[in-house]
Amino acid sequence: MTICIAALYDNGKGFVLTSDLMTTAHFPIGYEFEREDVDKIIKMTESVYVLTAGDVLFANAVIEKARQVVIEKGINVVDGIAELIRANYQDKRRERVVRGELEPRGLNIATYYQSHQSLHPTIVQMIDRAFVSYNPQVDLIIAGKGDTSCHLFTVVNPGQCLCQDAIGYTAVGSGAPHAIYSLIDSGYQKSFNKDKVIELVKAAKERAHVAPGVGSKTKSVSI
Repeated sequence: MTICIAALYDNGKGFVLTSDLMTTAHFPIGYEFEREDVDKIIKMTESVYVLTAGDVLFANAVIEKARQVVIEKGINVVDGIAELIRANYQDKRRERVVRGELEPRGLNIATYYQSHQSLHPTIVQMIDRAFVSYNPQVDLIIAGKGDTSCHLFTVVNPGQCLCQDAIGYTAVGSGAPHAIYSLIDSGYQKSFNKDKVIELVKAAKERAHVAPGVGSKTKSVSI
């Protein structure tokens, strides 16, 4: 997959973002390739960014839908954008299940629930399991400024949004465990200054190289 890391510095005055350039896509089988023109640190506003791990096609569909609302409504705080992305993640995930499980049977959400009694119990069980267990294998980090300070959020399957401010850093992708252990071992504290956090995040990204699917190239942003 990949590695994406985000960390706060100066107790939330700013943040440091790093990713590799490895891209994962499913069309229809899975591919991995390094491309500098496929952004994994995506700028939503002047102070809010989204980092993506997993299927770039799914992730971009979620992000672009959120971007339209951000532009239309002028949303520019990170918690509002994180909530948009969370809702869009759930919508896109549900759409994938509907297209894979319901539409081939001539059903949509409404007719599926209306037809529960007439469908074979095995079919109902299989479809319900798909709605619960389908995993698009996409994780996102949303980092940016709120009303008074910077915040970090993750959005993960099945559309859970978690604030990571208490810890001060987070990582997603196949290299995430290695990066997180690097930051733990380094004694990271969110009170550290910008230069120190840049150094620690760089070391965490390098440690993540041992994980499968992590690219050697790096892109970084700091605010």
